[in-house]
Amino acid sequence: MPNAMQSPEDAIRERSYFIWEREGRPLGKEHEHWLRAKAELEAELEAEVRAAGSEEDPTSFVMPRPPISLPPSRSESLKIDTTKELRYG
Repeated sequence: MPNAMQSPEDAIRERSYFIWEREGRPLGKEHEHWLRAKAELEAELEAEVRAAGSEEDPTSFVMPRPPISLPPSRSESLKIDTTKELRYG
């Protein structure tokens, strides 16, 4: 269960890591683990919403949550040409 202060991406990242570990740390399944973690967390949230709706408490409500993004993509670092002299002015 994700922490209440945790961002959706962090919750998915953590769940994805646990799935990866549970499966023996296979290589090349990052995207599959991310999607499975996202689906699991969304299913848990949906179950919580349904359970909260069945309790006849008129003061309970569910805050909207931000959309969950795609898996993080790899980026390459910017290469800076240090052979050129910088001129200010």
